[in-house]
Amino acid sequence: MKVTKRDWLFATVVAIVLGILLLNTGKEKARRVPADDRHRPFLQRLARGADREEVERECATCHNARSIALPGNHPPKEQCLLCHVRKG
Repeated sequence: MKVTKRDWLFATVVAIVLGILLLNTGKEKARRVPADDRHRPFLQRLARGADREEVERECATCHNARSIALPGNHPPKEQCLLCHVRKG
């Protein structure tokens, strides 16, 4: 079976698309949870094995419309630690 110019073009396009997808997967899009005094108690509870959902409910005590507001395009605030990575 002969490999034609069209086959090479298709393979090149597939390689470019895969390359773009692989380059974008390594980027961290969400901010990390800071390891400061304000967040440390929550991070320590998680490290001790506390329920993620229980800890996330307390994020809203500071991150609300009156204090540290979330951007308008922010996903549901009950799922903080699904996106926000804990600093090691």
